[in-house]
Amino acid sequence: MTELKLAASSNARTGIAGVLFGEHNVLYWFLITPAIALFFYQITRGLGNTVYVLYWISAIVLIMRQRNFVFPAFPLVLYMALLAWGAFSAALSVDPHAAYGRWAKYALLSSSYFITWWFVRRIPELSLDRVLGMIGMVGLASFVYYAAEFLFLSRSPNFQPDIQVHGLVPACLSPFTLYLLRQTIRGNRGVVVNVGYLASLTLLLASSNSLTEVFALAAALVVLGFFFFPEGRMLRLSLGSLALLLLGLILMFDTTGSVLSRAYHSDESWFEVLNQLSSYRTYIWHKAITIPPPNQWLGVGPSNVSLYPPVVVEGIVTVRHLHNLFLDCWYEIGVVGLALYILFYAAQIHAMRSGAAKRSALQQGVMYAAVAGVFVASMLEQSYASVHVAMFVPFLFALYSRGSECNDR
Repeated sequence: MTELKLAASSNARTGIAGVLFGEHNVLYWFLITPAIALFFYQITRGLGNTVYVLYWISAIVLIMRQRNFVFPAFPLVLYMALLAWGAFSAALSVDPHAAYGRWAKYALLSSSYFITWWFVRRIPELSLDRVLGMIGMVGLASFVYYAAEFLFLSRSPNFQPDIQVHGLVPACLSPFTLYLLRQTIRGNRGVVVNVGYLASLTLLLASSNSLTEVFALAAALVVLGFFFFPEGRMLRLSLGSLALLLLGLILMFDTTGSVLSRAYHSDESWFEVLNQLSSYRTYIWHKAITIPPPNQWLGVGPSNVSLYPPVVVEGIVTVRHLHNLFLDCWYEIGVVGLALYILFYAAQIHAMRSGAAKRSALQQGVMYAAVAGVFVASMLEQSYASVHVAMFVPFLFALYSRGSECNDR
């Protein structure tokens, strides 16, 4: 029994060492820099911007030195068309200076797709298993930082968790962290560690009073469950447990039942109830639809939505965007921009599908689960130009686009 425990412990150490210090170590760390940048964005926006700009400059230098400018044609054409349309919309906006700044940042962030697509083909015998493990290490670091920050700041009497701490990054990276833990800690001990990690993360997210982050984690776990339990009773049990957990967490945000009770004993419409539970998001979305941009084809320009009525609640400008990817994109760069935006991501998915199909079900599930978490967050909070949507999701699509020449499955 002791020998088995020692063997399991040795395997865990070997697995982590292989993830961190294997062959072509520098190349692998450079490859996952977008995930590392996402973690630094969690700490502070300025630090994340610095890391990503350094990564972008280094990538351009490497590409220029290699003199290899082969990129996927269809995504590249759509990317250039999208950038041109956004620049045109910015030029005609009320505040072109702010519009150009936001659009330039989006252009840099979304270029992570092409950088990753190019670089993933330069690593000999790329091990996707190792890459996912390294991203899992980033996710674990993100979780530890989130927990430490929460515990430290919670000692203050003026602690405002929904403003001062942010758990979206550890929530979206949780599938990779679970993958790392599963690959390095086997048996019953691994089950205990995984359950403990998920329970701790869920408790922290619920205590942070952010329904978006709770929904993002739930979506990621549901999608991961479909791939981990492809059929049978365990899948139904997992989905049912997640549904009950989600319901319980939602009720935690109205623990005393004050919002629902007030609605029941008054003439308040369910729209108003939903509006209060969603922190005025329902109001903002409804106002955006009923008061569309002056030119729906062109939009109001990137970063200009704060100059228009939909983000004004009770006479106060409350947010800088509409807290919904599709509404935000449509309002800022118009119907044409939204169509190009959707087509750009559709082209990435199409280019990725054949490569992803050659991976194991668990490896596919980890990627799709992370994307699902980001997508749900973008429906409730994140902008179309946020780092999660513009940088991290394209990075994942490009990472999985490499075909059968990878040496693991």
